[in-house]
Amino acid sequence: MKAKENTPELTKTEKLAGSVEKFFSKNGKVLAIVAAVVLIVVIAIGIIVTVNSNKSEKEFTAIAKLDSQYSALINMDNTSDEYKTAADTFVSDADALISSSKGYPGIKANYLKGLYSFDMKNYSDAASIFEEVSVSANNTYLGALALINGAASYENAGNQDKALELYNKVWDSYGKNAAESQKALFNVARIYEEKGDSELAKATYQQLVDEFGTTGEYGKLAASRIIVL
Repeated sequence: MKAKENTPELTKTEKLAGSVEKFFSKNGKVLAIVAAVVLIVVIAIGIIVTVNSNKSEKEFTAIAKLDSQYSALINMDNTSDEYKTAADTFVSDADALISSSKGYPGIKANYLKGLYSFDMKNYSDAASIFEEVSVSANNTYLGALALINGAASYENAGNQDKALELYNKVWDSYGKNAAESQKALFNVARIYEEKGDSELAKATYQQLVDEFGTTGEYGKLAASRIIVL
C-alpha cells in the first residue's frame, strides 16, 4: 500500500489571499470600470461646486454694485438727464439679477427695486414688490423691512386696510424679534384711531407700552395717545 503524501494545509490567511486573487482575476475589469465611474463623478461634483461658487461670488458682487447704484440715485437730482440714465441702468441691472438669482442677491435686488418704485411715487408697484419680498425673505430682517415698507406703500396708495394688514403681520410674524415691531404696532394703533375705533387704538397703544416700555420713541408716543384717548 502506497504511503499517503503529506500536503501542507493552507493557513486561513493564505486561503483568504487566494480568494482575493481569484476575485480580482475574475472581476478586475469591472472594478476598473467602477473606479473610473467614481472618479468621473468626483470630478463632476468638483466642477459643479466650483461653478456654483463662482456664480455665487458674481451675484454677491452684483448686489453690492446695485446697492451702490441705488445710493447714488437717491443723492441725484431726479429731474436731470444723469438721473434718468442712472435710473435706467439701475432698473436693468436689478431685473437681470432678479432673473438670475433665486437666493439673497436676487431678493435684495427686488427689495431695492421696491425702494426705487416708492421713491418714484409708484406706490402700487412698490407695495406689490415689497409683498413679494416679504414672502421670499420670510423670517429674516429683510422680510420684516419689506412688510413695513409694503404697508407704507399701501398707505400712500390710499389702501388703508391693506396697510393695516401688513403692519399687523410684522408683529404677528416677528413679535419682538424685529426692529420694526414697535413702529408697526404704533401704526396699527394710529390707523385704528384714524378709522374712529378708539377702543382698539387704545388697546394697541397699551400693548406697545406693555411690550416695549416708554423709553423708546414709539413707546413715548403711545403713552401720550393713551392719555388722550
